[in-house]
Amino acid sequence: MIPRPLKTQYFQILLALSARDLHGYAIQRAVLEQTDDQLRLWPAMLYRSLAKLEEGGLIRAAEAPADEPEDERRQYYALTDAGRTRLKEEAEALARWARQAGVVEG
Repeated sequence: MIPRPLKTQYFQILLALSARDLHGYAIQRAVLEQTDDQLRLWPAMLYRSLAKLEEGGLIRAAEAPADEPEDERRQYYALTDAGRTRLKEEAEALARWARQAGVVEG
């Protein structure tokens, strides 16, 4: 069971995987991009986080997308239905907290 709220790196990994299945290095780059270079997932943290998310049923191993070059060293990951639901719940909670803090309207 992954506790609530999600750790920042877990949330960002799920967010990165919400668009498409990715391998580890692509997840690392996506997280850097979506956080404006504020969150760098070093390999040890990244792969520990991926293992925890997989154990928790939020992500799963996936086949390489058809448009990706063949490379047996790359392990791809995909969101599960539970992962997509959890990402949505966490995003809604963050939005609610931001509204309560007066940071965003809505």
